[in-house]
Amino acid sequence: MFEATINDTKSWRSSIEAIAALIDEGTFQIDSSGLKLRAMDPSQIALVDFELPAKAFEKFKCEKPMTLGVDFTELSKITRRSKPEDKIDLYIDSRLKMVFRGETRREFTVALIESTSNPPKEPKIEFTSEVKITPNMIKDALKDAELISNHVSLRLEKGFSIKSDGDTGSVDIEFPEDRLLSLNVKAPSRSMFSLEYLNNILKAAEIPSVVVISLKSDAPLKVEYSIGDGRVIYYLAPRIET
Repeated sequence: MFEATINDTKSWRSSIEAIAALIDEGTFQIDSSGLKLRAMDPSQIALVDFELPAKAFEKFKCEKPMTLGVDFTELSKITRRSKPEDKIDLYIDSRLKMVFRGETRREFTVALIESTSNPPKEPKIEFTSEVKITPNMIKDALKDAELISNHVSLRLEKGFSIKSDGDTGSVDIEFPEDRLLSLNVKAPSRSMFSLEYLNNILKAAEIPSVVVISLKSDAPLKVEYSIGDGRVIYYLAPRIET
């Protein structure tokens, strides 16, 4: 039996959006400690690792560990209909039931998906550099880069910079070190990544969360930030530079 009540509706919406930005279908692992999900996107380019502890819920009851296969496209559509003042009750029988309690009582059900595969393993990478930055700064820089190309190079050397080259020109964005929240460079790092994926990865990042970017040359990128009491980690494979 599983029952939960959410009173931080905004964080719940952001959490589902953070997953749905890359994942079509996935499986929650549920036990007394909370919800967890780790899944690859359909193209096998990015991995999402999400965790929401039981303390994030007003009420959380899970009698035994269970899995919950979900179509996140459908779940996201329904979750977006929640209002800030709503409380959301979650139940599982043959389907996932969500009850929005606010000005009205609205009850939605979502079909469950049978999951036969185990969650993918978390990549083991010894990153050589890390930067912590506010969500607005990194999002704004990617908007500039998007004017030029659909991919960007992230560089962590003496500082943090983003470069984008396209057919019509280029843009080079440098972040003054005193505007960064922290910078740790053991060795210079540089890799190229898809802008579309980066934008989707950062979609749910909002102040006061801190975006932590870990980089190693020619290795997957790691991006981590909190959403309320939860946290999400993404790994994104680099593009091959030509």
